[in-house]
Amino acid sequence: MILILLLITTISCVCAGTFFVKVTQTDYQAEENDSVTLEWTFTTRSDKSPNLLMILCKLVTDHRVSVVYRLHDGVEVPEDEQFSGRVQCDRDVLREGRLRLHVFRLRTNDSGQYKCVVSTRYGLSADKCWLNVTATVAQEQHTTPNVSPEPLSQERFYNLLCALIMTAVIILVIILWVAAAAAGWTVANVVIRVIVVIAVVVYSIAVATVTAPAMAVLVLALGGLTLLAVFVALLIYCMCRCWVRGQERQQQQLHKVVTIENSD
Repeated sequence: MILILLLITTISCVCAGTFFVKVTQTDYQAEENDSVTLEWTFTTRSDKSPNLLMILCKLVTDHRVSVVYRLHDGVEVPEDEQFSGRVQCDRDVLREGRLRLHVFRLRTNDSGQYKCVVSTRYGLSADKCWLNVTATVAQEQHTTPNVSPEPLSQERFYNLLCALIMTAVIILVIILWVAAAAAGWTVANVVIRVIVVIAVVVYSIAVATVTAPAMAVLVLALGGLTLLAVFVALLIYCMCRCWVRGQERQQQQLHKVVTIENSD
């Protein structure tokens, strides 16, 4: 066995000056499921027939050695199961001294050293290159959705705006009610002023909800219902006060009439 290895080494050294194999690129980078073309060049002669070529390309890793492509006397020999149906050789360019292997549907375990040995009746030589196949990570499976802070800030802005509007309206309604009670305004005047304030609030809510998020729209709607409830309560209170005052005035007038009749 040692003698055979020495003989092969001696033949290779003797023929190195007339026949050689050279890889065109030493390092290849590719992604999973992509394709790559590995290329070597070798010495050729015009009188050489491709049928006399013997080619053996192997993948060498720390764990295994796999046959990628094999050509024996012009006949392609099936490759290992790992590369079955995924390797194609350009037979047309062999006469030009070029060996091109196309590897399709790359896998991560295709990474390693690719060594190609070419043998003819003029000599034997080999060269190697390295291929690194990286895995493609699906974004839907390995990434978490980023929550943009902008919608949250916008929602807080509309909630704050709604709270400020409701607070201002309630203060205005209370001021109107106190002013009406102090000035002795009638129910009609109070109702008209409250309706004007409510109309302004409803318009502001309508404008704000055009671009507001769903949560802000809900808060604004609840605010509008709260203002409506306040308006109805004030209206009922004013009506009751006016009715009580009307009853008191009728009793006062009746009392005056009775007093006048008794004095007569």
